[in-house]
Amino acid sequence: MSGNDFGQTAVDTLVSAMTSGEYAGSFAIILAGYPEEMRQFLHSNPGLRSRFPESNHIHLPDYSMKELTQIAEKTAIDNDFMLNEASRRVLQERLEKEQVDETFGNGRTAKNIIMDAIFQKGSQIGEKTDVSVEDYSVLTPDDMSGSAFSPDEDTRKEPMIKLEEMIGLEEVKNELKKLASFISVQKKRKEQGAPSVPLQLHTVFTGEAGTGKTTVAKLYAGILKDMGFLKRGHTVVCGRSDLVAEYTGQTAVKTRKKIREALGGVLFIDEAYALAAGSRSDFGKEALDTLVEEMTKHDENLVVILSGYAGPMDQLFEINPGLRSRFKKTFYFPPYSTDELLEITRLKTKEYGYTCTEDALDVLKRAYEHMDTSGNARFAEDMAEEMFQQQAGRVMNGEQENLHELNENDAEKAAAYKEKESIKGDR
Repeated sequence: MSGNDFGQTAVDTLVSAMTSGEYAGSFAIILAGYPEEMRQFLHSNPGLRSRFPESNHIHLPDYSMKELTQIAEKTAIDNDFMLNEASRRVLQERLEKEQVDETFGNGRTAKNIIMDAIFQKGSQIGEKTDVSVEDYSVLTPDDMSGSAFSPDEDTRKEPMIKLEEMIGLEEVKNELKKLASFISVQKKRKEQGAPSVPLQLHTVFTGEAGTGKTTVAKLYAGILKDMGFLKRGHTVVCGRSDLVAEYTGQTAVKTRKKIREALGGVLFIDEAYALAAGSRSDFGKEALDTLVEEMTKHDENLVVILSGYAGPMDQLFEINPGLRSRFKKTFYFPPYSTDELLEITRLKTKEYGYTCTEDALDVLKRAYEHMDTSGNARFAEDMAEEMFQQQAGRVMNGEQENLHELNENDAEKAAAYKEKESIKGDR
């Protein structure tokens, strides 16, 4: 609680009412919450701690899978539905994916899955012309699988296919394919009862800005989810400011909170070398120590990627030798070539229904050859957006009727604008 927070006033009033006054001894209090947060709460309030001795602490364990299934089935029956064997299996798969950390809702999650399935069933029935009795009484695997709203084509696309569609990065793609094959083989060996080699999935991404590191990290998370290694497959992107606090004792708490967000997925720490860039009194080392500790604790529930420029990342591992044993793989992201930048721009224009004339592409290629792009994909995408604006000006001036074509004039003006912009940025 902060100094101007009224929570302490409420706690003081509560303690006073428990020990004196007209209500003393006439009521019982139950404090409920997550174990770690409750422990911190009681330890920060000595008056409370003495009145809630550990002998009175009751830990309520998570429901077993059998119990969660029973809660779900009871919820279905209470709403005049039932589950068949196939939908029961899907239910249990969803429950397993939700069981990532202490925020798992237990019985509430089981109930919510059933209620979502009933909602999905209702939306499907409304679109049908031929409805059977089972449609009104049985929840199918399709009903249990998730949201009633269909994802778009890009969301449905497999991460490995998305990776293949990325421009360049051939070495990174090959390394990820090799890693995916290794995980698949180890999984099959385990199923056959053979000893499996420990998986080293924490990685280091090095390279210049705008070379696809964050995008590949998200696809990496999706690949690991599809292979059954990660339950959620999401990516939490953070930097030094998300992990390091200003005062003693707060950095570990802040770092653990960010790690908790990433459980079941990938924690992507951008410019990770900044954690070791401070003075001796800096709390970056505390963040690194906490990170290593939590990585060990959540070994099969978390993948960490450290990202940054190659040189500073090497210095980070020299300062913290213990990190090297936990990050054995390094993926290097090279700057994009002129042809790759040109293709990125062309695909960006195509994404929004524009087409570039051959003359426009020639202008862009010459521009990329002599401009300082740093092989940055964001630069190439920004060039496309600048071309859109240049073309819009010509269309509104009556110089062109075609709303979808980008010509050499658009490319020349966009390139001139970007070059002028980059000169200003260097000053």
